[in-house]
Amino acid sequence: MKKLLKKLLSPIFRSYDIRLEQNKQEINSLYKLLYNQIHDFDQTMPLAAAQTVGTFGFQWAELKEGEHMLSDRRFKDNVEYIITEREILIKKEWFKSKDVMDCGCGGGRWSYGLAKLGANVTAVDINESALQATKDVLKESDVRKQFVLTPLEQLTQQLPEGKKFDLVWCWGVLHHCNSFTEASKQVMSCVKEGGFIYLYLYGRETVDYESDINLFKNRVIYNTLQTWEEKEKFLINKSNGDKSKLHQNHDMFAPLLNRRLEFDYVKKMLEENGFTDVVRTVNDSEIYVRAVKTKMNPADKEMLIKPEYNPHWTTKFEK
Repeated sequence: MKKLLKKLLSPIFRSYDIRLEQNKQEINSLYKLLYNQIHDFDQTMPLAAAQTVGTFGFQWAELKEGEHMLSDRRFKDNVEYIITEREILIKKEWFKSKDVMDCGCGGGRWSYGLAKLGANVTAVDINESALQATKDVLKESDVRKQFVLTPLEQLTQQLPEGKKFDLVWCWGVLHHCNSFTEASKQVMSCVKEGGFIYLYLYGRETVDYESDINLFKNRVIYNTLQTWEEKEKFLINKSNGDKSKLHQNHDMFAPLLNRRLEFDYVKKMLEENGFTDVVRTVNDSEIYVRAVKTKMNPADKEMLIKPEYNPHWTTKFEK
């Protein structure tokens, strides 16, 4: 009897499986279409841009604490070392009295470290909550400070005409901007001749396209949740109940706009805009890149740190 039923019903189940697979393919195609439109390099969808800005505004106002933030004592105590010897690979003494711009300052952790190194800091962000957080962490610093509220696509309009910097630091920001192309152009234009630019960007090597689509699906799901309680539960579940990962998980799942780039693309972009000595400073699938505007000053060559191997600095804290 069971065999007979199976034989009679098998065409129905096969038809159902085919329709189910077709539906999955259609849904995946829609996700890919939406992902590609949002992650266009020149212009994203306005709602995605606004949503991404809003998530970071909330993050810097309400979720300031987390691993590798200034609330993390190990990070705070080592931030000067991390900046100089594990990120940009320039000796500490170079930073004294230099004019440095932190593009997309967020909670102020890098502005804090740069000020500790003796640099004059111009902190820039699109969110008032980020600038306020950075003002708070720099209030006892005696270096020259300036705070600029602007999207990076309009950066030069908000600075004194012709203002250039010894170092433009932009860590984990450009891939979230409304226009990666215009924001990058603006940031690069603020480096003085012989000055440095330092970028951290999401690398395509870290997450392949199909995996990125699956991650994007989770971001869409997260952003359909109606209350913070629901969202908080979602984020905690993603870290198996570890509430200390709340900030990091919000950073991963909340913003819809998260472009990933190839290093060759970034290198070409920098070179086409007059940068030389383009190097990846960290041995990682993400992109950590330092470059010089036009030509490096001879004295600055003596300030470079050249380790044979430089894994990401978090490995030091995990030992």
